[in-house]
Amino acid sequence: MRITPLLLTATTLLGAASAARNAVVIPNEENTKPRPSGLSELDVPELIIEKLEEVPDTECMIKSGPGSVVVTLYNGELINGKVIDRSWDNNDPHQFQIGTPLVIEGLQNAVEDMCVNEVRKVTIPSRLAHGQKSSGGGLIPAGAAIVYKIKLIGLMPPFYPNPNYKKTPAIEETVVATETVVATETVSAKDEL
Repeated sequence: MRITPLLLTATTLLGAASAARNAVVIPNEENTKPRPSGLSELDVPELIIEKLEEVPDTECMIKSGPGSVVVTLYNGELINGKVIDRSWDNNDPHQFQIGTPLVIEGLQNAVEDMCVNEVRKVTIPSRLAHGQKSSGGGLIPAGAAIVYKIKLIGLMPPFYPNPNYKKTPAIEETVVATETVVATETVSAKDEL
């Protein structure tokens, strides 16, 4: 008699598993996108850069690039909305040099080719962030993508010319005036020595 309940339970489990395999899933936005294998629910497959506020070419003579020192404000969070950092909200600028290993690769890629005052939203996959290790004292779990809203507020050499820069008379006069002032200051500084 003990065998009967055991057989009945095994049969029920096999039937439930079979039903689950044959269940109809109504397609929706979440289950129609195939997830690449190996990605956690907190990760994305590739770097996504969205320009939220662009600077017109008439106002952007130089851009950031390899080796540039960038000064940024940013807010960072996980894709589930969990806040990890609020430099922008706290008005606490962050400075780093593009190409150094002190900042995650995805963030460095995100700020390349930016003009001062440009704002971007960047979604960085874990492979370009902290990878499969937890970071920030456990605040950022292993395998998590990071979303940044970032604004470039300053730029130090090396600079890269904007190939799309279009000179306007007002901007050209300002550049010439600035160059003249700098040259005058340099000459007077040498005279004092």
